[in-house]
Amino acid sequence: MRSRTKTSAAALAATALIGAGLTACVPGGGAGRAASVGREARAAQAPSPSAPDGAPAPARSGGPLTERSGQEILTEAYETTRKAESAHVTAKVDYQGKPMQIDLSLDKKGNCNGAVRLDGMGRLDIIKSSELVHFRGDAAYWRGAARQRNTPQKQTDQMVAALADRWVKVPVSDPRAASITGSCDLDKLTGDFGKGSPLARKGQTTTVDGKPALAVTSPSRQGTQTDYVATEGKPYVLKSAVSGDTPGEALFSAFDVPVDTASPQDSDVLDLSKIGGPAGEAV
Repeated sequence: MRSRTKTSAAALAATALIGAGLTACVPGGGAGRAASVGREARAAQAPSPSAPDGAPAPARSGGPLTERSGQEILTEAYETTRKAESAHVTAKVDYQGKPMQIDLSLDKKGNCNGAVRLDGMGRLDIIKSSELVHFRGDAAYWRGAARQRNTPQKQTDQMVAALADRWVKVPVSDPRAASITGSCDLDKLTGDFGKGSPLARKGQTTTVDGKPALAVTSPSRQGTQTDYVATEGKPYVLKSAVSGDTPGEALFSAFDVPVDTASPQDSDVLDLSKIGGPAGEAV
């Protein structure tokens, strides 16, 4: 069984590398990474669970959620989660052998707002609306992006001086934004949520971020997957954790809460579409 936590992280990890595909406008920028990141995002379509809100969900068997089988609980939780219009995810996972932290709100319209930290790549802040992508990397992020391209030191220093901790914007229609658009789509993130495993087993009741939940375990490729399903309100998955060779966990909340896509209030935003020739050129 594939780990939902790990595959969700792989989809979001493409976001952490967006700058490597958007630096053609500055010294040391090059071609190729945007296309490969885009392929990663499309290939890593995966599920992501979430947190409770709203009215109680009807129990299909006519009894309380806790009285049903582990498979029945997970099947309804996955369906309920998949129907949500938006969600917020915070996660600590392993991506290609490196620790990654995700703090991202996203919806089915492709909007997102949040930040990603990848060991060796610093921090990247992201705001994506239907028209624009804003992103801001710290110095460590831009040096990491330059390192991936084998950019000479002088050009790397120029890039960091120009872009570190500065908001950059690019139209969604610009091909250079393609590497982020797939990562911000909740439908893609939850698209393969299916039925619960026949081997799913109910565990103990507990709380996740103050909300009552029931643990349900299933075997996964990495070891054991534990989903914590809300027992009050709608049965969203509040937390998904993997134990084994590559442990990780993700917490989900703020379902159906609109994603804030307001542009940064910063007069020094760099408009990427006005740099380096026609938008989309060189990437």
